[in-house]
Amino acid sequence: MNNDNASMAAPARSPVVRPGAEQWDVTSRITGRPYRIYVSMPEEGLPPPSGGYPVVYVTDADYIFHTAADTQLMLSIGMQAKPAIIVGIGYGTGVMAATVSRFTDLTPTPPGETVAASIEGAPMFEGATFGGAEGFYRFLSEELKPQIDADYSTDKSDSTLCGHSLGGLFALHVLFNHPEAYSAYVIGSPSIVWNDGEILKDEAKLAASLADGNAMPRVLLTAGGLEEVADNNPTLPPGMTREQLEEMLKTASVIKNVKALAERLEAMNGPAGCEVETFIFDGETHISVMMPLFSRGLRFALKP
Repeated sequence: MNNDNASMAAPARSPVVRPGAEQWDVTSRITGRPYRIYVSMPEEGLPPPSGGYPVVYVTDADYIFHTAADTQLMLSIGMQAKPAIIVGIGYGTGVMAATVSRFTDLTPTPPGETVAASIEGAPMFEGATFGGAEGFYRFLSEELKPQIDADYSTDKSDSTLCGHSLGGLFALHVLFNHPEAYSAYVIGSPSIVWNDGEILKDEAKLAASLADGNAMPRVLLTAGGLEEVADNNPTLPPGMTREQLEEMLKTASVIKNVKALAERLEAMNGPAGCEVETFIFDGETHISVMMPLFSRGLRFALKP
């Protein structure tokens, strides 16, 4: 009996190509560091709005760019969010190397004694440097955004910064120090605890900008409902014991810090157009929350 399947030639294979997307590598003149930029355009065949597309800038793109782009596509098809350009900023070096690289760009300050002691010897911090958030902000605002605006049909008045964890810490740094840089901020599970909450010292700068009417940002703050529960993390981070994880989660107090910050931001009573929204995703951990973050965050930032 002939076995037709056995006689079939193996089909040609090639890397998956994402329609409507492209990437390129660039070395920043400001930070001196290399980055991989990922760009996803709205659905083909639709003419851009007369004022251009909104743009969403996403940190940690090596992990999450495709999730962000897929979510934006489906929300726009369902008319739950405006069509938008997704711009991801990553490193193109693989997940572990990107994890080390992100520490430089997403932390506003080098680790103090307490943080340095807690991360000493941990494999995920090996070779990491810290404290480059302001330089990374300048790369985005002085180099990347002008290029995106020049190369694509964008609405320069409608841009969003989205970051999770250390990316959320970076987004807070920009919100507090440069609130006018983006019209919306989607901030997931921010690492407020970094250097004993040192980032919160810059809150007063945001309050002053709002009082002067110099900025009208819309801010979404989120966290996962299980972020303070160690038992919901079946796999421990490399080199960490269950007791160390419990202590880390207790110290981080992500949910408590997010709720408290949201209350303070709401109390600032910014000018018309300002908005603060908080959402805690039940049943989600620090990692699993990244997917619902984009669903909620893009609907918030890109309201039709």
